[in-house]
Amino acid sequence: MVNNLKYNLRNLITLRYFCPSISGNLFFIFGCQRSGTTLLLSILSAHPQIIGIDETEYPSPYPFPSAQSLAINKLLNRHLCFKMLEHSNKLNFLKSFYPNSKILWVIRHPFGSISSMLNLVNAQGNWLDRCVIKELDRLKPFWGKSFIDYNSGELSTVELGAIYWLYKNRYLQWLREYGFDILEVKFEDLIQSQETNLKKIVDFLDIEWSDDLLNYYQKNSGKTLAGGTRTDQPIKKKVIDNYLSTLTRDDQEKIANICMPLMETYGYSKG
Repeated sequence: MVNNLKYNLRNLITLRYFCPSISGNLFFIFGCQRSGTTLLLSILSAHPQIIGIDETEYPSPYPFPSAQSLAINKLLNRHLCFKMLEHSNKLNFLKSFYPNSKILWVIRHPFGSISSMLNLVNAQGNWLDRCVIKELDRLKPFWGKSFIDYNSGELSTVELGAIYWLYKNRYLQWLREYGFDILEVKFEDLIQSQETNLKKIVDFLDIEWSDDLLNYYQKNSGKTLAGGTRTDQPIKKKVIDNYLSTLTRDDQEKIANICMPLMETYGYSKG
């Protein structure tokens, strides 16, 4: 009851009920954690018509833009870009208030994503140990009993990561069923052919091209976003093969056994 009251009060204060008609200048970056979403946000934020916002910069149970913010930026001919991976599951909320927004979905080879999850470590451990069960709990309601059982205690850490990668990227089907306009962005393609793939993105967003996108690390102010990504560092192509120093052959086999059908859809092999 209290949470419902807070929810409606927040929507009232932010005038969110007016958002649907002015949500065309808004787009979201979604995807599986450690897939290059923060890198893409950093690149696009260098565009003079884009205001990029990371989830760590807008903390809230519902860190979404207000109608006031949408209206101001629409008048200024600017686009708002929100990267909020943890909130992509709020389907009804997104459809109710931002039906005309677009979505950039970043996908990366599961070896690279899971390797990066293991390497993202703080005092509480790596990302998988800290967060994967919570993320799986968010996804499970969309599949119910058909969801792979991840609470048996018999699965390894990398297998839990593989289950998360599989269902997080299958989640695209739900966004499409809700009518969202989505462009899939392969991390590896972005790394290897930056200009070609960025032009596809700006065409999708209906925004004019800017060379600032190629020199984003020179245009951005130096700060650290989620996962330690620096906004003032250029793309490093060697990150594509970083998993080789983290995942054993056995790890790779376990991941492929779970993810292979979807891996093949995106042209990913198991090496």
